[in-house]
This record gives sequence, C-alpha cells and structure tokens, in this order.
Amino acid sequence: MNDYRLEDEVRIPSTALRALAAAADRGGEVVAAAVRDAGRTAGEEITRRIAHVVSLSELDTDDFWSAVNAETDARGLGSFEWERGIGGHAQLRVRGAPDRREGSIASSGEGGTPFTEGFIEGLLGAAAEEPVGVVRAPLDGGEGIRFAIGAPVALRHVQLRLRGGATLEQALEGI
Repeated sequence: MNDYRLEDEVRIPSTALRALAAAADRGGEVVAAAVRDAGRTAGEEITRRIAHVVSLSELDTDDFWSAVNAETDARGLGSFEWERGIGGHAQLRVRGAPDRREGSIASSGEGGTPFTEGFIEGLLGAAAEEPVGVVRAPLDGGEGIRFAIGAPVALRHVQLRLRGGATLEQALEGI
C-alpha cells in the first residue's frame, strides 16, 4: 500500500463522481443524501488518517488544512482554503471539487455539490467530534466554491436566507 491510500480505498474517476452528483440533481433528495453520505464517510476517513499520523490537538488551523490538502490533492478531491467568518462561523473555499458542474442547481436548490458538502461535514465533524453543518454559499468573486460552516441548527437559518436571495454576509447576521 502506498502513502496515499486508505485501507481498502477504491479510487473512481472524477467523471464518475460528477455522474453521481448529476444523478443527485435528477434523483431528488434521496439520491443527493446518498451521495452526501458517501462524501461524509470519505471526509471522516481522511480525518482519521491525519489523526493516525499526528494528534489533531497538536495541529493549528494552518497545519490541519495543509494535512487535509496533502490528502485531498493526492485523491483529486480539490484543495481547501479556510477563512474565519462572521459571528464565529467560518467559510471554506474549495478549488477543484470533483463534483462541481458549472451552472448546476440541485433539485434541493443547494447547488449540486453533495459529495463535497458531505466530505466537509465528515472531515470537520470527525475533527471536532461533534456534528458540523455545511451550506453552499454564493461566491463573492474568484474561483472555486464557497461554503459556510457552523452548527447545523444555525446553518438551517442561513440556508433559508440564502434561498431567499440574501448574500452570505446578510444570511449570517444575527446568527
């Protein structure tokens, strides 16, 4: 086994992952949830792999994201840039997300990146040892996809505000 493979890891081409995400767009919430769960499991495994090498409590934020990017780059899962957000929330920019398709809007209205959304939830939830919510947010320019991260209850309100046309900054006000 080489350094980049998890035990029993199977790699699939990014085109296959995009096909799964497209199926989620067409198949509604049930299919999107299944793809998101697959992403969540992958994120949890990456966090476990990092924790196997170094205690997560020993890593500062920059070191954690460097370790994540080393693992995700090796698997074609994109790269992640962390930013502190408004009101204690955080934003994450993802470049090269394998399930991103230009112009895609999922039937759930969330933007067609269920694998990546689940991946982030699994990655950060395993690191925090508690549930983490992820909402795809409108991009404020530049490349990639932007996500808001926080407590699941708070992000439900953010998601409703985003669907109503608010910017991320407006959606986070008062949360």
